[in-house]
Amino acid sequence: MCDATVVAGTRGAMQLRRVNDVVSRYCSWIVVALLVVVSTATRAAEEWSYTVQPGDNLWNLTQRHLKGMEYVPRLQRLNKIHNPYVVPPGTQLRIPIAWTRYHSSASAKVIGVHGSALVKRPDRSETQAELGMQLTSGDEVISAEDSFVMIEFSDQSQLRVQENTRLLLKNMQILGDEGLIDTLIELHYGRAESSVPKRADKSSRFRIKTPSATSSVRGTEFRVGATEHRSTHSEVLTGLVEVEGKKRQIQVPAGYGTVVAGDSAPAQPVRLLAAPDVSATVRYYQRLPLVIKLEPVTGAQAYRAQIATDREFRNMWSEFTTTGLPFRDGDIPDGDYWLRIRAIDASAIEGKDAVMPFALNARPEVPFVIAPQPGGMAEPENQQFKWARQSEAAHYAVMISRDEQFTDGVYFNPEVTDNSLTLPNSLTPGHYFWRLFSVSASEGAGPMSDAMAFRVPYPAPTVGDPQMDETTMTFAWQAPEEGQSFHFQFARDREFAELLHDEVTTASRIDMPKPESGTYYLRTKTIEADGFQGPWGSTQTIDVPRGISPWFMFLMLLPLLVLL
Repeated sequence: MCDATVVAGTRGAMQLRRVNDVVSRYCSWIVVALLVVVSTATRAAEEWSYTVQPGDNLWNLTQRHLKGMEYVPRLQRLNKIHNPYVVPPGTQLRIPIAWTRYHSSASAKVIGVHGSALVKRPDRSETQAELGMQLTSGDEVISAEDSFVMIEFSDQSQLRVQENTRLLLKNMQILGDEGLIDTLIELHYGRAESSVPKRADKSSRFRIKTPSATSSVRGTEFRVGATEHRSTHSEVLTGLVEVEGKKRQIQVPAGYGTVVAGDSAPAQPVRLLAAPDVSATVRYYQRLPLVIKLEPVTGAQAYRAQIATDREFRNMWSEFTTTGLPFRDGDIPDGDYWLRIRAIDASAIEGKDAVMPFALNARPEVPFVIAPQPGGMAEPENQQFKWARQSEAAHYAVMISRDEQFTDGVYFNPEVTDNSLTLPNSLTPGHYFWRLFSVSASEGAGPMSDAMAFRVPYPAPTVGDPQMDETTMTFAWQAPEEGQSFHFQFARDREFAELLHDEVTTASRIDMPKPESGTYYLRTKTIEADGFQGPWGSTQTIDVPRGISPWFMFLMLLPLLVLL
């Protein structure tokens, strides 16, 4: 098209030169236009940005980063630079990937690992992920249940591989004179959270590709999840993410998320659900399973919680989801933690994070209480306290107080080596509270049990020997306290199945018909003013002697009467 042959005879030499000049200029403009069109069509996915530093110009930049010096005029035209020798520092230059020369392969390393995660090498060898392990292009990372891996790349980008996830480090390379660090990750299934720093001196191209979409970022924090149904969920926390699916690309700004379902184009971005309110959430726990309560989030269909030992969540310990509140987690060691919670909407897009610290001290666990049970009763004298043995405990501590806040303590023993305790001095009748905790050699003092109310009842009255005449038998005891009454039982048998007398009285004596001679049994207990009944006192045995009848007396006196 740009070749011209003009025949002008002997008079056309000058005209020939003029025509050739016009054609050359025309062809040059066509080339420039084509370059601009191609560059514009591909710049979103195939360009990187360089920030000009003091001393930079297009010549030394091309020498350092591009494939050849012939790209100087192209770079000048693409960026509309007036003087290629003088470029103001801070200028952002667009540089197509296709023009950039290969520099070297990049690598990554494992900076955090918890649980069981496998690394598969390109040569098909397999090894467990370990802290400090180097990763290269072609390595696969597979995390199991409750297993997490934190990866850091050459540009300080970080990737949190969550549980039940499989991904491939498809490509990690450095282009130009370390001008561009290009990272491509293929997420087969699971979830990954990324943090890509925005660097002033060097640029990064960080992409996560799933079976249905590709997410590209520069300087941002975002999450990507891939399901077995070929759905991709992308959520942007800071910066901007370009999500591409089915040849359509959309930009997702901070605070929004999108879904790419199967072979569909990306859905219109939606606003992320607000972070849960954790201002009233408890931050110190002494029980397992861990129960975390918070207010529901409007529009939430489920929630995700993550627990880590550091605020940056580089060392994840646990992760769980629930459709209802509160959260429950079964088994984590005692220690200081950070909790991150987010709500999940009906499209399975995960919302903004709420982050808070908390502490757990649940070990050694509180022993199972045997007696007295909460709200129960101790013996009136020689009170005994029992609990189940705790395998981790070296000894136990027992506290007794008259009030629930334990400000009016009456007994404390921090060195109880057995799983029972009999008080050396009996408590006076009344209301009390007790609690205990285990102490182990490795964990130290564990959490205290709840304050358990119990009562020391008034003992049953001691009944004196009965007073008997021909027809009546009388029992007496000490006078009652104000409001007290007594329950009195008299029976033929020790089991009190054959009762002869059963009476509740506020008096301090009982008068009853004298039974026939034989052995009988009685017992008593005290009933307090609020109706609380103490235990039965010890069973007393009563012997009623055989009486002398009038006929027997007449027979005994008859000889005397005859003599008279």
